[in-house]
Amino acid sequence: MTRLNLILYFVLIFTALGVVNSQDRSRKLYFELEQQEEFAKKMNVEYGQLQLEQSTWSMHSRIEDIAASKLQMQVPEAARIQVVSPDMPAAAKVQLELAPTADIKVEVSDGVAK
Repeated sequence: MTRLNLILYFVLIFTALGVVNSQDRSRKLYFELEQQEEFAKKMNVEYGQLQLEQSTWSMHSRIEDIAASKLQMQVPEAARIQVVSPDMPAAAKVQLELAPTADIKVEVSDGVAK
């Protein structure tokens, strides 16, 4: 009987230690989960800020202002703009003149500009 009580006592002690260890591990994992969720929230906020910044940098008016001020570019006159259809036959050779006064020409053959 004493031997059975001793064995049950050790089983009780090891079970209690297992429960304590399990609770401690559970608390540590929960704390880590909370940290990861907080980090995810911060990353979502930063992602939103980066999207806003990207949209600001790529605004057409900003690009036009930089092109005009730093690169001295201008919008061409309506008479100098040519619209080219993308559904042109691949085997056809088309010669486009970019500007009436310029000697620059573009040949398109098989869908490749030369």
